[in-house]
Amino acid sequence: MRPELRATVANCVLVLGLVGFSGKDAAAQEQPGDAGAAKAQEELAENYAAQGRYAEAEKVYEKTLELKEDMLGRANPAIIPAVEDEARVCFAQMKYERAAELIAREVRILEREYGDDSSKLVPALERLARVFDAGSKYPEAQEQLKRAIAIREKSAGPASPDVAADLSQLAHNYAATHDLAEAERLYGRALKIEEATLAANSPELLPTLDALGEIAIEQHGDAEALLQRTLSIREGSLGPNHVEVAKNLDRLAEWYSGQKRFAEAQKMSERALFLWMKELKPGSTELAEKYQKMAELYVALQRPADAEPLVQQVLTARESETVASLNTLAAIYVSRDDLTQAEPLYRLSLNILDKKGILSGKRPLAASGDDNLELLAQTALDYAELLKKMRRKSDATKIEARIRAITGKGGAAGKKKAG
Repeated sequence: MRPELRATVANCVLVLGLVGFSGKDAAAQEQPGDAGAAKAQEELAENYAAQGRYAEAEKVYEKTLELKEDMLGRANPAIIPAVEDEARVCFAQMKYERAAELIAREVRILEREYGDDSSKLVPALERLARVFDAGSKYPEAQEQLKRAIAIREKSAGPASPDVAADLSQLAHNYAATHDLAEAERLYGRALKIEEATLAANSPELLPTLDALGEIAIEQHGDAEALLQRTLSIREGSLGPNHVEVAKNLDRLAEWYSGQKRFAEAQKMSERALFLWMKELKPGSTELAEKYQKMAELYVALQRPADAEPLVQQVLTARESETVASLNTLAAIYVSRDDLTQAEPLYRLSLNILDKKGILSGKRPLAASGDDNLELLAQTALDYAELLKKMRRKSDATKIEARIRAITGKGGAAGKKKAG
């Protein structure tokens, strides 16, 4: 063992003792020889990795690999776990080139030990393909997957579920390079294998069916049967009110709209919107987007009366976003004591929110029905604080009095802000 490595191991064991690790760490420290040192380093690296300290874990795994190479030799299959450990933390840091080098080395060791067409190579080939895929090296990923598929077909037969998994991954790579025809062909092969081993309504079919549906949509093909089938499977396995069902309904509605089959799109969209209204926060941007799409569909169906209240909901949500941005900018100016810059921003926020004249008292609170009432009250309170700093106490007092009327109790808005 090289002297510099012995020094590294000594430091590693010392660290294990100092930082207070116990149990298996202490036991590892007591193991004699190079094997014990390697074990201690492995446990230290695992601890770093578990904490998300991947750079530190990588350095220790690298030293562990060097130790095992010294003990076992660079071509010994027994060093493969150490190679995989270092590759894993490199991958976590998006060091895809280094991770690929390590896994390619694993493949070479396995080839030397078991031969070029051994099934023992397949997991490493799949790992290497995933690394290439993550680094957007799609041709390289495809090469590894094709080799893995050929080995699997030879060892387990062309109808093996493992072959289907690799076919799907290969199809994903072709889709990423916009070769949709080849991706569709490969997903189709994978689906036939899966259908031969799974029930017709098995949720395990969904990834492949979804992928085929997306390709059909992108190629402007007939996606209806695929989308209806995935909807049926999701409803059966998750229940009719699940959020994944809502997403499926949205895809169907979008496809029907693209085909100008607006009546069918309406049925899907209305069902989806009902689910989204339970799932998403009122006034949220996400829900506003759902309202907007439904409103556009009603316009296409020449039903403006149904579209109008949805558009009002969209405008309310967007006004809230605008007001939030204005208030944030005003707060920045206040923090800089630039009160004259902040004051018009608060006034603009109040003008946006108080179109019904609630704050001025032009409309009674009982009849307000304003979705932005809480935001209006808080904005008015912030404005009142600003007015006090500008020595406009009389104006601030009037606003605070109206806030008490709005909230129903004296400091409701203020307490919310303080909390």
